[in-house]
Amino acid sequence: MFKRSIKFFGLRISLIVLVLILFAIAIILGLMLGYGGLGGKNPVSIFKPSVWHDFFSKLNAK
Repeated sequence: MFKRSIKFFGLRISLIVLVLILFAIAIILGLMLGYGGLGGKNPVSIFKPSVWHDFFSKLNAK
């Protein structure tokens, strides 16, 4: 019984980790596609802090 419960929890944890990894990949690809494909800029530059600073300053403009 103990081995069965360990196997069950191991499978569940593996599934949760897989979903989190796929979610992170989807977020990263979505950011790159949105900034590069739709925005017409370099997709890799979405990871620069200056881009995020500019985004949040526009978002919080009063």
